[in-house]
Amino acid sequence: MALRAVFDEREVDPNLAGVCGLYCGACPIYRAWVEQDAARLETLARALGVSMERLMCTGCRNPGTFCFGGECDIKGCAQAKGVAFCADCEEFPCDRLQRAAAGSAFRSSLFENVTRMREKGWYAWLREQDGRWRCLVCRAKLAYDERTCHACGRAMSPR
Repeated sequence: MALRAVFDEREVDPNLAGVCGLYCGACPIYRAWVEQDAARLETLARALGVSMERLMCTGCRNPGTFCFGGECDIKGCAQAKGVAFCADCEEFPCDRLQRAAAGSAFRSSLFENVTRMREKGWYAWLREQDGRWRCLVCRAKLAYDERTCHACGRAMSPR
């Protein structure tokens, strides 16, 4: 299902609104890829045991070859049910999403995010996430694992 963004003073990329409720814009792989941060890509590749070439990601709404996660089963499930987000599914919360949420600390926010999407709408949620994952001083975009801003060096508070 295609998403249509409503453009205003701060455009955000609809491809960063993960089907499952994750904000792809704060993913370390996505951030390193779009910023073409070779040192960070190399560190991530070593940690994940993959080649640097494998670390190409433009958000989960793009074809699997352009998403590090590939064709995930949550994305496939949503497509099969004709919903844009897990937030739109009558079966939310499901076992598939609960398994995904248990995968990492960042993923533990899935249920909170999906609930917020339901309350505010996906585009308002996406703008909220875009603001949340920025440095409070210089407004640089940040990955969820950054403890200091890569642009200005300011220490980040937990989100």
